Amino acid sequence: MKIFKIKPEILFLLLIGMCAIFAPVLIKTKSIGALIAPHALLIVIGGTLCAGCIGFSTKEIFRAFVSLKSLFFKKDREEILYIADELVEMAKISRANGVLALREYRDYIRHPFLLNALNCALEENDTKTLEENLRLMSFLENKNDFKNVEIFEELGGYAPTFGILGAIIGLIQISTVNTQPQALLSGIATAFIATVYGVGSANLIFLPVAQKLKNMLEEKLFEHEVIISGILDIANMQSSVVVSEKLNKILVKNEIQNKGRVIPFAA
Repeated sequence: MKIFKIKPEILFLLLIGMCAIFAPVLIKTKSIGALIAPHALLIVIGGTLCAGCIGFSTKEIFRAFVSLKSLFFKKDREEILYIADELVEMAKISRANGVLALREYRDYIRHPFLLNALNCALEENDTKTLEENLRLMSFLENKNDFKNVEIFEELGGYAPTFGILGAIIGLIQISTVNTQPQALLSGIATAFIATVYGVGSANLIFLPVAQKLKNMLEEKLFEHEVIISGILDIANMQSSVVVSEKLNKILVKNEIQNKGRVIPFAA
């Protein structure tokens, strides 16, 4: 499985987004102090995380944030083609010598789900039961990824609310203090920074991260579907030509194949 590190483009885009939001304020006020309000940040981030821990377990929240490291890694775009090639080769071997002949082929497989799917096919003779086992295996492998997406979507919903709550608390505190009008205006501005923190963190961090994780999950699920389809055909003793044609149709339909490459037909 070819995986390589990519440039931290997400951090770069995040920086650009923050500049787009805060630069006008900096240009107008000539000071970054107008944008700094630790107590407002505490209300928004602390409240959002606490609400998240109520809805989910602390372990799930921690695991969701650990999963963010996957945003800085990218699979080889042609890996799905390599998997398809392996399925066609496995179909050729299975057709010629039987499914059990694939036991020796397992040493050449590097994709974890493909290896597990092949092991399952070698142990299960009933095709319907095999399909159920493969789909259950796929669900269990992706269960945490579904949860991570859900967590960041929920955090994106909580953050703006706590931003508004922080602003209201700030205004209540200001209304109880008798001071100069200039100080009151400054206090009001500081109170509304909480809203900026809440709305900004939701729409620049939590929700985009949730969408990115969802896109990555969809790619993984598609990869699993290709593997399941190929393994079931192999279990049904389909020829390598039939498997190749079917996988080509799936990949072309999903615009995976590029630069004219197709899965070679096995003899």
